[in-house]
Amino acid sequence: MKVICFDIGGTAIKSMLIENGKEKSVDEIKSRAKEGANYLKEDIFKKIKELLKENKDLAGVAISTAGMVDYKTGIISYANENIKNYIGFDWIKEVKEEFNLPCLVENDVKAAALGEANFGAGKNYKTSFVLTIGTGLGGALIIDKKIYRGSSGSAGEIGYLPFYDSTIEKKASTSAIIELASLKYPEKNFRDGKILFEAFKNKDQAAIDLIDTLTTNLAKLLATIMLIISPEAIIIGGGISKQKDKLLDPLRLKTKELVPANIYKATAIINTELANKSGCYGVYHLFTEKF
Repeated sequence: MKVICFDIGGTAIKSMLIENGKEKSVDEIKSRAKEGANYLKEDIFKKIKELLKENKDLAGVAISTAGMVDYKTGIISYANENIKNYIGFDWIKEVKEEFNLPCLVENDVKAAALGEANFGAGKNYKTSFVLTIGTGLGGALIIDKKIYRGSSGSAGEIGYLPFYDSTIEKKASTSAIIELASLKYPEKNFRDGKILFEAFKNKDQAAIDLIDTLTTNLAKLLATIMLIISPEAIIIGGGISKQKDKLLDPLRLKTKELVPANIYKATAIINTELANKSGCYGVYHLFTEKF
């Protein structure tokens, strides 16, 4: 089965042609999410048309996307300002009308969790919680290789967890720590996570203090996940996961101090294996299950 898979984010759209669980092609284009949903549709449809020229046997389209997705209908049920005019958008209907192909849609973090569970870092665990750290914070719980959705259908939306006078997303995401950097150290010009971690590597004290704040807040979140869910693994994804042990080592140490030893030992804190491909692999898995 050959499926074209997309992962829609606020800054980039990844596309992968996957056949029988193996990548056939991988591409990335700039996302026009802030301009509106119709611009996303225009760019994605252009890519589908390109691929159809050489892949007449395409089975369908699978989409991983930022925002909340009604898993029963595939319609976007909630999205913030990062994707303009996205609430109510129906990819399944649009793809059917344009290409007469089946389409599947899933939230990007849930898709990433399924990708890791079936093809990546979570394949040897029955239960895992995938935490993505980027512009925001996202989460998804996997039990027996399936997404646990809860009664709302949106279980795992950890970014909205109340945290002091705010939410954890506004205290422990990459964008949150960059915002804090601009307030505390405007002269440093820490514009993004890559610059911040490079300064951290070079022993810049401001960067060290900022990363310390980030890992302290994230450790409290990991401790909460361990105490309530106790999964076999917490898998860290998102752009910041590229930092690997520079992020994971302090996270492990700080989390260990917050929970009883037996609870800490029961959960591995590990990195994603598929990195930015996990969402595409996740929706590919869902598509092949359904169709």
